[in-house]
Amino acid sequence: MVTGTVSVRFAPEQATDRLVFRLWPNAPHFAQEGAKLVVGRVRSNGKKSPVSRPNSTTLVVRRAVSAEEQIRVSMSWRLLLPFNSYERLYGGTMARLGSFFPLLAWDPRRGWQTDPPSAIGWETWTSPTADFDVRVTAPRGLRVLASGEQTGRHHWRAHLVRDFAMAVGRFTVVTSGSSGTDKVRVTAAVQGRGASFARTLIADARAALEAHAQRFGPYPWPTLTVVASNMARYSWEYPTLVFQTTAGPDLAAGLAHEIGHQWFYSLVGNNQARDPWLDEALASWAQVRFSGTLAEELAVEIPEPVRNQLGQPMTFWDQFGIGEFIAGAYDQGVQALASLGPPDLVDCALRLYARDNAFRIASPDDLLRSLETFFPDAGPKLSAYGVHFEAGRSRTRRR
Repeated sequence: MVTGTVSVRFAPEQATDRLVFRLWPNAPHFAQEGAKLVVGRVRSNGKKSPVSRPNSTTLVVRRAVSAEEQIRVSMSWRLLLPFNSYERLYGGTMARLGSFFPLLAWDPRRGWQTDPPSAIGWETWTSPTADFDVRVTAPRGLRVLASGEQTGRHHWRAHLVRDFAMAVGRFTVVTSGSSGTDKVRVTAAVQGRGASFARTLIADARAALEAHAQRFGPYPWPTLTVVASNMARYSWEYPTLVFQTTAGPDLAAGLAHEIGHQWFYSLVGNNQARDPWLDEALASWAQVRFSGTLAEELAVEIPEPVRNQLGQPMTFWDQFGIGEFIAGAYDQGVQALASLGPPDLVDCALRLYARDNAFRIASPDDLLRSLETFFPDAGPKLSAYGVHFEAGRSRTRRR
């Protein structure tokens, strides 16, 4: 059981008659494993506020807010973690906490985002970047690792991140000093393995960080934490923190994918319900460029039901298994990007995309603008793979 309170200061760019929080642990995928997030004592500017729950993952606070008006919303919450899950939420040999608290679902350009959760159990759909100030109390003898920087015994701060993740348990922890081009401090926390394995993780993480920074621009945060465990089927990315499975055959390549998400999901966000390929394809591109496996990726056979369906939303991918999703969104995304032209120029376009959309929530059209700077025919080429762009959009190319 995890209990807490959350207080949010928020000033919308446009007027609204409500505030929407997502309760991701109540998604069917997690609820079936036993997860449950309960919210109480909701207040806005210190006064009790009426709320509604249109579905299990959505909390609506009924409160009119003018454009640029700052409002403070607070609430208490209680989370029951699933014991037998190997996913983002887990409460067995450790507490794995990702998207675990009521999270604001605001897109500054498009307003409230209320897409239904995925049956596959993917991460937060849409959330704005924010500054987090977090205090954590854990049972004696357990170590806490979290997004951002630890500034005190129970205190963490994270600047300009769109989600906050934590791990609590007994770990072997190794931290490297700040080194490399971008002076990033890397920490590895591992279960069931020793310090030498943690140091290998740090070396792999730093190699990926430096390679991605050269291609896509500087890593914008001062820390990166990797929490590794065999009590996980997959790996998951969160801003400045990665949950890494130790079960895969190529740990360095898998870690490079999750660290690629620090640029494509963490730095440049997207609506992952509507455009899941937008971060997964770009993180996969970062992975294959790091590992030098582009030729192997181009040889992957895409299953016919998902061929040329790259731009489909999660409601489409939910009808398939994880294997089809990876082939159709990850592998096929790499193939689509490679079809544009020289890989080095694709890297340049993605660097431009990361620069122009940093700390924002991007759309496929934002990516297309950057790609067209180097590949004027990027639109038709990506459309052939099933990517959807806004109809009638006027395009401005940089020279």
